[in-house]
Amino acid sequence: MLKFNPNPLFPEKPLFEVGSEAELPRSQRYELYCDGRPQTVYHTDSFDYAVVVRKTRMAFPVEVRVSGPVDRAVIRPLSLGISHELEGQTLRFTAPGLKKLSIEFDGDLKRPLFLLQSHYMPRPASKPTYCFEKGRVYNVGTLELQTGQSAYLEEGSIVCGRIRSYMADDVSVTGNGILYGAVWHKPDENGGRLMAEFSLGKNILVQGITIVDNGVWNIVPGACTHVEIRDVNVLSRLVTGDGIDIVGCQDVLVEHCFIRAADDCVVIKACPLPTPAACCDVKNVVVRDCVLWNAEPGNALEIGYELRCREVSDIVYSDCDVIHCEYEGNQSGGVLTIHNADRARVHNVVYEDIRIEDAQEKLVDIKILDSKYSLDRVRGEVEDVYFRNITVEGPVFPVSIIRGFEMHQEIRWPRRIHFENVAVHGSVMKSANQMRMVVELAHELEFEGEMDHMKRDF
Repeated sequence: MLKFNPNPLFPEKPLFEVGSEAELPRSQRYELYCDGRPQTVYHTDSFDYAVVVRKTRMAFPVEVRVSGPVDRAVIRPLSLGISHELEGQTLRFTAPGLKKLSIEFDGDLKRPLFLLQSHYMPRPASKPTYCFEKGRVYNVGTLELQTGQSAYLEEGSIVCGRIRSYMADDVSVTGNGILYGAVWHKPDENGGRLMAEFSLGKNILVQGITIVDNGVWNIVPGACTHVEIRDVNVLSRLVTGDGIDIVGCQDVLVEHCFIRAADDCVVIKACPLPTPAACCDVKNVVVRDCVLWNAEPGNALEIGYELRCREVSDIVYSDCDVIHCEYEGNQSGGVLTIHNADRARVHNVVYEDIRIEDAQEKLVDIKILDSKYSLDRVRGEVEDVYFRNITVEGPVFPVSIIRGFEMHQEIRWPRRIHFENVAVHGSVMKSANQMRMVVELAHELEFEGEMDHMKRDF
């Protein structure tokens, strides 16, 4: 008897199975050599990518051969200052150890090559519960981890399906293999299942793996405490393909990750996905040393929209390179953003030491609003937000928006928003006007330690 699935966006089983590694499309455009050794380069319609596993932090020579003519190359993040030589169709440079790179030719953002270095993770001394071996493809559907269990994806393994846990503590997903999400959706349609989902657990570790081509959210801890997400690559190409969604969690560390997301790269929420219990407070979240590419939908470093809890506080986004924030055109996209569409009090938020190379959408976008995502009957607050040591380069001077909410007797104005050493195209911003910022129903904006009194009067 066929079982009716009431929500086709979240299919119960993968749509197909992968029989061998050869079924994953290979790049016809790029050949990649690291230390003189050829690397496997996989292909999608939005990017090509290679996972290069390194045991040391030593620099090494890289050669990229392109199948067609090219005139110029850019290696990002630009903050690494990597010099290169382009001779005809061959690019040569020295890659610093354990850095994750986007190599782009002639400004083509649909055909970059991602060189994703990951630190070698040996098989754990304590035997993992599930071990996926090099050179093999596994069709797991949904792999459920229980308390104390672990999954290890060896370098060169491909796991088709997803991994989750529910009310399980001390759970880990580690290794240098690929968790492949294309089995959950049609090539040109979003949908699927949360790829790495952990609900109501503590001491959760995700480290070293690469997640590719899922059509919905990728790494999603919900109502968890003590979560670490390290050295992970998340590559999505379809809308709703969020990179990391931190939902109703406390004590979370995200570091040294590469995220190319066709929606939010890293986002904080409090909502019923992955579990109704995740409508709870978010506290003590640190996201640092990450390389982010926000494709057309969504935001790069976001808090919101769904914030159905009492409080979101003590959030730090630091030392990140936003290499692209592409144009969305739907009024909500941006680089450093807070969209409070429910009741939470959002406070003590820091964006610091962030280097933005290409911001085609808004730079800062802070809104308290009633939106299509809202369920709470009242609006919350946004206060005590700090932007420190932010640099913006690229061809576009991005606008910014800070907007509050007023409806009948309900008044919610963002307040105490601080800007210190925010530089756009080499100039430090000292006022909202200079920053091309629209301010409505907000007050107490401070630039470089001097209160912008004009904005206090709004």
